[in-house]
Amino acid sequence: MIDDRAKYEHLIERISDACCAVDTEGRVTYWNERIAEWTGISAADIEGEIVWDAVQAFRGAAFESHCRDAIETQDTHSFETRLREPVDVWIEVTMYAAGDGLTILAREITARKVHEERVELAETLFENTQDALFLIDLDEGEDEFRLERVNPAYERHTGLTSDELSGRGLRDVFGLEEGAMILEKYRECVARREPIEYEELVSVPNEGPYWETRIAPVIIDGSVEKLVGATRNISAQRDRERRYDAIFNQTYQYIGLMDTDGILLEANESALEFGGLEREAVIGQPIWDTYWWQLDERTQTQLKDAVRSAATGEFVRYDVEVQGADETVIIDFSIRPITDERDEVVLLVTEGRNITEHKRRAQELEQKREFLRQIQTVADIGGWEVDFRTETMRWTDEVYRIHGLPAEYEPTTEDGIDFYHPRDRATITEAFERLQTTGEGYDLELRIVTVTDEQRWVRTLGTPWEDDDGTLIGARGAFQDITERKERERELQRSNARLEEFASVVSHDLRNPLTVAQAALELGRESGASDDFDRVEAAHKRMNALIDDLLMLARNGQQVDETQPIVLRTLLESVCETIPSDHATIDIALADYRVDGDEARLRQLVENLLSNALVHGGDDVTIRIGRLEGRDGFYVADDGPGIPRAIREAIFDHGYSTTSDGTGFGLAIVKGIAEAHGWRVDVTESEDGGARFEVTTTQRNPA
Repeated sequence: MIDDRAKYEHLIERISDACCAVDTEGRVTYWNERIAEWTGISAADIEGEIVWDAVQAFRGAAFESHCRDAIETQDTHSFETRLREPVDVWIEVTMYAAGDGLTILAREITARKVHEERVELAETLFENTQDALFLIDLDEGEDEFRLERVNPAYERHTGLTSDELSGRGLRDVFGLEEGAMILEKYRECVARREPIEYEELVSVPNEGPYWETRIAPVIIDGSVEKLVGATRNISAQRDRERRYDAIFNQTYQYIGLMDTDGILLEANESALEFGGLEREAVIGQPIWDTYWWQLDERTQTQLKDAVRSAATGEFVRYDVEVQGADETVIIDFSIRPITDERDEVVLLVTEGRNITEHKRRAQELEQKREFLRQIQTVADIGGWEVDFRTETMRWTDEVYRIHGLPAEYEPTTEDGIDFYHPRDRATITEAFERLQTTGEGYDLELRIVTVTDEQRWVRTLGTPWEDDDGTLIGARGAFQDITERKERERELQRSNARLEEFASVVSHDLRNPLTVAQAALELGRESGASDDFDRVEAAHKRMNALIDDLLMLARNGQQVDETQPIVLRTLLESVCETIPSDHATIDIALADYRVDGDEARLRQLVENLLSNALVHGGDDVTIRIGRLEGRDGFYVADDGPGIPRAIREAIFDHGYSTTSDGTGFGLAIVKGIAEAHGWRVDVTESEDGGARFEVTTTQRNPA
């Protein structure tokens, strides 16, 4: 038995593959040097150990499961697995069962697996690439080429399937003429034994006729066995090239193509003909060194700067003088950068258009316009003209500016009328029609509405335009913005009105308590009674209150110029903390509603409205504040006795009061603050029968 064991081990040692043996419990009884190299564990270290516990790579892997199964079933097991530590190899394992355990042989198959993976990868690429690929089977001795297979992309592009092409000859598929041309290319590739590229005309069902093809020989043991090829349809590219040539060379503009260093790559026929140049004389040269740009050093320097800017992605355009074979001209010159898919500039396209005559006419026109602009600037007056024969209208720059329109806008007579305020449109229409029929001119001050819905006052004058024979052929006139003057006039009227009101208050409302104070003072001097002096004090308080309200009225008559968004609820809560309202109920239903206004003056407005409700509504008055429905604004409503309809307008007048201790200016101040903001305040009846003050905050244009 010992001799048999020795012979077995001697036989096993002669095997070059990795080999080991385990007993029925998986304990190692033999471990050769090859498997020791793979696992990094020597025979001495592992003998007697359970193999899948001693070798980390075997634990819980296919090796362990197959060992256990082979020991249990006493069947031979073969499988492939990958060892990753301490070396990365693929092995093929065979386990032979015997009564006392297993003999395990393992052979490295890494090279085969790598080859299989490459074949699988090549097959995956062949089937899934977007390029149209094909494989040609070749019998070099018989000079026979047959289609073996094509990939799905080829099928999509050509409409020809792999099944219907497989095994067929080139002439059979593409016809005698096209097949013969293709065959010549295949023979050339075989003869050269290297890849070749070429363009060909091929008739296929789904695409255009132009194709770009690359084929390569598959050489096995020195013999060309197959050809592999890739092809793509370039018919659309050919169409683009033809269009490019038509655009590039069949235009009167001067077009060129440069690299980012300014080297001229192409110039069209118009540019070459203008300079009297041959293509070879300019292509490959820095553009600033070419004949066109030799007028002076400044012109060349400007061009170099333009090329550098365009190379960074900037579109450059300017007017410049260049020289041609027979003359120098001014061109509208531009350089447009062309970027690749990474947004990097790769080419520069130059374009030049002869604008010499245009510049001359533009210069003359600009001189006339400058003269007119100077007149308009000095006089602040625009002009207009209507030609009755062509029904066309022309405006000067100042008229465009007043209307808020761009200079390229082309007005009609109807437009000119429609820009007037609806209330003034009938007036201008009647005046213009009278001028058109009778030649009678007009001089009117009317309102217009600009394109931004701004209302402005203008002075418009119209005069007849007659030809040399005295025939009325149109109308001409002047147009002046007088909004500021009108505003000053209205402000002066308002100021005069306030002065009259103040004079009335001073002469009447202040004189009454002053008279009371003087009389009480005389009585007090005689009687020495405190009641007389109390009346003097009360009269002085009355006068101070009147003076405070008068000052408030004076300030609130001023227009509000700067506003800011104000959270009305927050403002009202602050006001409620400063006014006596111990027994009143104040319900604010505004959420985050905001009002654009002057905070200090808006505070005075709501404080006066709340104070008015508290004074007139009773001790237990309920005041509700909320948003208006259907328009911008808010209301202050109470459940007090209300305000009779007959006096609702009068309560906003200066000095009007329904109580003996009121100044009569509280609601007048409210109205003044609202008007200063461009708002409106109205009074009506609340749902509870009390007073409801509505403040509409929609901005209004000055009328």
